[in-house]
Amino acid sequence: MSSIIEDIKSRLNIVDVAGGYLKLEKAGGNFKACCPFHNERTPSFFISPSRQTYHCFGCNKGGDIISFVEEIEGLDFQGALKVLADRAGITLTRERAGAKDEREAIIATIELATKFYEAVLPKFPEAVSYLTGRGLTQETIKSFRVGFAPDEWRALGDFLVKKGVSESMMERAGLIVRSPKGFYDRFRGRVMFPITDSSGRVIAFSGRILKEEAGKTLGASASAKYVNSPETAVFHKSRALFGFFQARDAMRHEDSAVLVEGQMDLILSHQAGVKNAVASSGTALTTEHLVMIKRFAKNVVLAFDADDAGIAAAHRAVELALSQDMSVRIARLPKGMDPADLARKDPSLWVSAVKEAKQVIDLYLELLPSLHKDKAELRAKVSEIIIPFVPLLKSSIDQGHYVGEISKLLGIKEDAVWDEVKTRKNADRTQNNAEKLKYIAPLLSRQVRIARTLEGALLWQESTKESTLKNVSEYRARFTRLLESSPPTEVTNKDELIFEAEARFHGSERVAEELDELLKAFEEEVLREKFTAKMAELRQAEQKGDVPLAEKLLTECQSISKELHTLTKIKSYDKINNKKD
Repeated sequence: MSSIIEDIKSRLNIVDVAGGYLKLEKAGGNFKACCPFHNERTPSFFISPSRQTYHCFGCNKGGDIISFVEEIEGLDFQGALKVLADRAGITLTRERAGAKDEREAIIATIELATKFYEAVLPKFPEAVSYLTGRGLTQETIKSFRVGFAPDEWRALGDFLVKKGVSESMMERAGLIVRSPKGFYDRFRGRVMFPITDSSGRVIAFSGRILKEEAGKTLGASASAKYVNSPETAVFHKSRALFGFFQARDAMRHEDSAVLVEGQMDLILSHQAGVKNAVASSGTALTTEHLVMIKRFAKNVVLAFDADDAGIAAAHRAVELALSQDMSVRIARLPKGMDPADLARKDPSLWVSAVKEAKQVIDLYLELLPSLHKDKAELRAKVSEIIIPFVPLLKSSIDQGHYVGEISKLLGIKEDAVWDEVKTRKNADRTQNNAEKLKYIAPLLSRQVRIARTLEGALLWQESTKESTLKNVSEYRARFTRLLESSPPTEVTNKDELIFEAEARFHGSERVAEELDELLKAFEEEVLREKFTAKMAELRQAEQKGDVPLAEKLLTECQSISKELHTLTKIKSYDKINNKKD
């Protein structure tokens, strides 16, 4: 495995890989971007081409090309390795079964189940007819690996037992259910839609019942129209989107994702040519889903019926997307039709609906007056539906524009609309305060900050072949002497400190001068802390009436004060000379 990892790293550059997700800017010998792992306006995420590593100084995440893909794709190590291997054109060899961890064993078991369902499908003409009758081609069925689970108690379970899979592993993979009489297959009499992670590995299923009477012997829940896999070690519904793997490249290319609800909506959308569509598979859209999408696209298109029910269904998704600083548009559908219906009836109509999607607030401003003729009712609906979106807009210009449009629509003054917007904004700020605080780094003393900068700069100069300091050892010796007379300063991750130094000093022609200034500033901080500590001791001695100790401490305080005064004068003299130069 280590040779494969080395091969992948030798073929891929972290800058190229990260550049597929982020807008990178050159920063000396490094690249920087706004961190993809937390919200920020000023870039604090740095990538080092020379080290093939990354680090964010805002949230403190860092690592190599593999950990980057793990983090940004939400994958485990093996999943990230598969993504990178595919990109590098390397075939991953299978590990011995005993070498797999539980996650890999679960995924291997689910893959066997997927192949079983795929192989079974052609043997059940009714299931094939259902799919083709819905408009799916054989090519699409194969591409999405659609299968069928026979309406039998243990068809899959018996197959997996023959493949050497234990009942315990089947249960952990969410494929069987235990009962007092043993186990039975979770999915029976259902068309099976595999749900994959972003590397294309199947991690769960959504099963659509073929006949209403299938599974009724086990009660109403067993005959529900759709049944999804339970949460497992590899599947978390709040972080999985149906079709995400198939849509990734199209989302990146279009800088847009089309959000639909069901499996058929998604598959027929792709078949019609809208390949940047993803589906929530009947579960509520979450912030985690949108964070996944945002790594590939900043714009989202929602499809819904143009009535009150459709608006209500889309409302929460719009709020979540706007709060993630994403642009939201709405694709209007003919009354009573969903994306699957439209894509099947006329693919070009579905493509046009997506292309002609309107910005969400513009659409609501146009739509609500046609749905609500009564002025009082219209005001209530605008307050309920549109006003909450305005404070979520990041641009003050956009906010001002829509406040004006709402004012015109309702025939009221803008001040009244602004008051309502500010009330909503303050409520949201209070609600989100705790979430935002978790990204604030702990405050460090000035002495610690200077020590970190010096340590990073020296480590950088000591490790690079292109050192701009001829006498690094002398600077190291000066810094070491100062550290001996200062309180212990904890040095964190060395790569982090080197990153910080590279970002600050690379390309500078004054590295030596800046290090001299930092050393003097550090010495000054050491003396100030000494002086503060000695003054505290002096006050304690005076309170105790210990005159000899107080006199001794007073002398020491005076000595430190003189040192500080001398050092301050030297710094001032250096500044004057530097200005003259």
